[in-house]
Amino acid sequence: MRLSARAATIIALSLLSPVAFAKKDKKKKKGEEPVVIEGWHKEEGWTAECYYPPKWTELGFGDRKTRRSEVLDAMMSQWTGQRGDGIAFDEEKATDAETVLLGRPDDIEAVSIKNLELCKQAVAVGGDTGAWRSWLNGIPARLTEGECKSPPLDYTMFDYLDIGADWQRPLGICEGDHIQISGTAKDRFRVSSDGDWINVDGDPAQSAVGTDLPCNTEGCFRGQLIMRYQADSGWEKIIPVGTGTTFQAPEHGTIMYRINDDSFFDNVWYKSRGLEDHTAIEVSPAQ
Repeated sequence: MRLSARAATIIALSLLSPVAFAKKDKKKKKGEEPVVIEGWHKEEGWTAECYYPPKWTELGFGDRKTRRSEVLDAMMSQWTGQRGDGIAFDEEKATDAETVLLGRPDDIEAVSIKNLELCKQAVAVGGDTGAWRSWLNGIPARLTEGECKSPPLDYTMFDYLDIGADWQRPLGICEGDHIQISGTAKDRFRVSSDGDWINVDGDPAQSAVGTDLPCNTEGCFRGQLIMRYQADSGWEKIIPVGTGTTFQAPEHGTIMYRINDDSFFDNVWYKSRGLEDHTAIEVSPAQ
């Protein structure tokens, strides 16, 4: 069998130097320190740089606090497209993530590690930013899962009832909050043009049981001050309030109030000598 000139040359060189075509040993030499990458870095074949956070466990407490701020700023610069490297996510979503992380600086460490992992996947040849974007958008929900969205109700909220409007003044409450809600008894109004003047206890002659009114269980009356509790999980409960009641939140949620009525166009406040009544509402921690 005749060999080509190229094949003959290769064989000859192999005979002269058996190691000429051996694979280069890429193992770290004995005593050589491993290469540590921090900051912006780009491997061959990547379409953009990725940010490498420090080795968090090797830093002291003070250094970790300082570096968290630097790392968050770096991630934000890429998330919002400020680096001009072709990476840019929804600025509002990025800002939401930043806001949550500013309130939970310890979480910046784990987030920065995951961010690097997703960045490397996205900037590799044929990579896609979809998984990275979805992860970023979900940061606020993941980090605040199970937490109350509102501060504990440890103060008193004052308001005035609007007898011509639907559910009013959404107020967040946390699981376990025990509140008291009340309306002034002296202020009067009526809920029909020929109806009696009533206060927030409603019209005792018009039981709402079995009607289509929002509050239609035992103890509910037309024109009465009522409250709706809507849990973060989705379920809700409507209870009669009148001049006052207490309520303890079984989970995080929101309360609102209104009068127990199905139309508002003919509702009017009582007037005397030019003065018009207005029911005051008070929500406070229960004693």
